[in-house]
Amino acid sequence: MIEDLVPDLILLDLRMPGRTGHEVLEAIKGDDEFRRIPVAVLTSSDRDEDVSQSYGLGGNHFITKPENPAELEERLRSLLKNVEELSSVRRGSGRLEATAVSALNAGSVAARQFFLWLALAVVVVFLVVFAYSLGVI
Repeated sequence: MIEDLVPDLILLDLRMPGRTGHEVLEAIKGDDEFRRIPVAVLTSSDRDEDVSQSYGLGGNHFITKPENPAELEERLRSLLKNVEELSSVRRGSGRLEATAVSALNAGSVAARQFFLWLALAVVVVFLVVFAYSLGVI
């Protein structure tokens, strides 16, 4: 009876006891029966490696858990809306394609990129000043 119930979405945390979320994701996407079920990785990690590995293993969404519960609720609402749209596509075509839709906090990604560019600029300025002090320039 329970085998007849196929979920519309799987929420998967990366950090679990026993197995990692990536191991579970790989098992889900390797199973013919469950492969078509969209998987949303919901985790506190925002590491690029976790994001890319999750999508590489067939994950459909990657959501970082924000500190603010209202923000988490908004991200989950957005996810459910997207899953509903994908379900209508699945019912229409019989196929579900993996999407690269991400509810990853765009603000934190933009802030990270800004600080990386800032750090790069500081290193370049330091190297120019150092070269100038040595008389290279």
